[in-house]
Amino acid sequence: MKNILLIASFIIPSLSFAQSPKEKTLRCSYNFSNKAELKDWVTEGEGKGYIRDGKLILEPTYFPLLKKLMDEGKISKKNDAKEYQQVVENAMKQQYGDEISRYYATVNEKEGTAGNQPQFLGGSFNFWNKKFPTGKNFSIEFDFKALYPVPLHMVVFSTLGTNGKSIFDKTFPRRYGLSTEMMAGQMNNYRLSFFEPNRKTANLRKAPGRKLLYEGEDVISKNPDKTYHCEIKKTGGEISYIVDGKIVFTYTDHEPLGGGAWGFRLMPCAIAEYDNIKVYDLP
Repeated sequence: MKNILLIASFIIPSLSFAQSPKEKTLRCSYNFSNKAELKDWVTEGEGKGYIRDGKLILEPTYFPLLKKLMDEGKISKKNDAKEYQQVVENAMKQQYGDEISRYYATVNEKEGTAGNQPQFLGGSFNFWNKKFPTGKNFSIEFDFKALYPVPLHMVVFSTLGTNGKSIFDKTFPRRYGLSTEMMAGQMNNYRLSFFEPNRKTANLRKAPGRKLLYEGEDVISKNPDKTYHCEIKKTGGEISYIVDGKIVFTYTDHEPLGGGAWGFRLMPCAIAEYDNIKVYDLP
């Protein structure tokens, strides 16, 4: 069984060894030994989570189509939306017909907020844990292995409605995995994007908006065939990203978010396996 941890602290760009909390309480644990564990999760957008050989596989709906095009060299493996977006849009038009309109939004790309230009934003998806929200101090641990060398993967945490309600409250409108829902919608969150071989950074952002808090080393993309143990720890305003027991960075947010929902987000060209997910309450 594996784990995800969420930390917080001052910016420490160099790698150092993480210290285990003196006290921590296990909130939940998943080793994906049976399908019943999937009942604690919910998907938003175009993708699915399923168990294969005791691992959680997160796969976007149109990944097989895009993989074929990438393998044939018809589109690159750079996660360039300008290359694959039309392919996904055409496929979704065939599937949804007029209902595809819900996958368009007006976006200000720079700020990640509502703008004036309608854009197609479908194809990505979120995989939320709906049963065990975190408190304000917590750690999330998980094992990660990319199953195709294309980005992008994200872990999202401290997610709460801007009105203070759970994001699963029935008063919220249905969500479809759009980036605007994450950035310009009705929720606060942190998200850490990783496994980006071209960018070579792991980026910590904060919503509402696309506030870039910190760019750290993308350790995971160095060896795409390896399984990595990832941790995110959050205590107060200190957030730490840890890979294989070494701190990649620690950042202090002086206006920190609290606890809330957590989960994973994948863009259309990415696929990965996750395992040994654990969440701890920290003092």
